[in-house]
Amino acid sequence: MSLMPFVVALEPDDLTALNKVVKEGRKVELEWLDSVREAHGIRFMRGKALSQARAEIRKEFRRLRELGKLAGTRDLVVAREVRAELKRRGMDQEYDTVPAEDVATPGRRVGTGPRHYQRFGDEPTRMTGRMYVKLPATLGERLTRGCYWTSAPAVTALWEWQTLWGDGPEVIFREAERRGAVTILDLWCASMASRPTADAILRKAELQDEIVTTGDIIRAAVKRAIR
Repeated sequence: MSLMPFVVALEPDDLTALNKVVKEGRKVELEWLDSVREAHGIRFMRGKALSQARAEIRKEFRRLRELGKLAGTRDLVVAREVRAELKRRGMDQEYDTVPAEDVATPGRRVGTGPRHYQRFGDEPTRMTGRMYVKLPATLGERLTRGCYWTSAPAVTALWEWQTLWGDGPEVIFREAERRGAVTILDLWCASMASRPTADAILRKAELQDEIVTTGDIIRAAVKRAIR
């Protein structure tokens, strides 16, 4: 089975709780294997009969994993819950491919910067953990396409907002600090920058809330798994 990798930021406590769910899932798998081997009488078999019985057990084991009824690895647990989360959001459907020029674009999509994950001013993010997970390629592709096309109208509107209002004083100062120092030119640019109206700022926040990322879906899937 072809797999698609994802690296997701999430709260460390959620990752710890997920590991416990995975551990319990593996315990259930091992108990299932023990019971089905006992039912087949594996310990009394030899030769061809033993090989056939083991093959049948492996086939059934794979089938139950594919159905999500057995899930003893992180990848399996997350994949099961990603499917459920896509269905809950009405995103379990066929989408067009993501345009090649957007696939190759580096960095985050517009609207998904730090404020997408940190909604309360300068409050430090709680998502300091990192999780590596591999999803079946068909599921990973559906997830990627679904997030892209679901977010596309808001992304277009945010680019239009940016064209209208440009970089405000806050952005100019932040970029200057990132370079190491705020210069007189930076101060002048900030003073001359367009200042969006209160309604425009609210509209921007509403559009940012409409952006859905693969990380959003996977984090929601983790929440489903651990609740």
